[in-house]
Amino acid sequence: MKALLSFLIFILMGIMVSCANIYGVQYDYDKEIDFNSLKTYDWMAVPRKASIDSLNVDRVKKAVNAELQAKGLKLTSNSPDFFIAEHLGTKDKIEVEDWGYGYSRRGKYHTTHYQYEEGSLILDFVDPESKKLMWRGVAKAVVDNVNTPEKAEKLIDQAVKQILKQYPPKVK
Repeated sequence: MKALLSFLIFILMGIMVSCANIYGVQYDYDKEIDFNSLKTYDWMAVPRKASIDSLNVDRVKKAVNAELQAKGLKLTSNSPDFFIAEHLGTKDKIEVEDWGYGYSRRGKYHTTHYQYEEGSLILDFVDPESKKLMWRGVAKAVVDNVNTPEKAEKLIDQAVKQILKQYPPKVK
């Protein structure tokens, strides 16, 4: 029975992780900035030493451009109101579930664990003159099963939509 329960929990964790849900979405911004007045943007170059897959860089740019243009912003290299810097990365993670002690005299401590790869996407909106950070959005997802261009594009599109959902912020 214990083996069956552990197996079922492992299967459920695998199903949840394989869905590659976006989580850990956060944003932060300078409350002194009138984001509604920002109408144009351009992209900052990704540093050469960054070990980022150029295909994913292009996917992020495409998704962000689509979202921002739907919000009425325009991509331009001629005196943009802000620059966008993108940061992509992955990290190996381990999730441990604690199932507690048994009730028998020889009570056993039960845990299960799952190892996975977590991907992070950070979008920074930067003032072109001062180079100060104006707005930052972050999203994370499990990326173990993102093994085709279609899956990568879908995941990036979902992450960008979640990050930019609250942009521009409602400043009071």
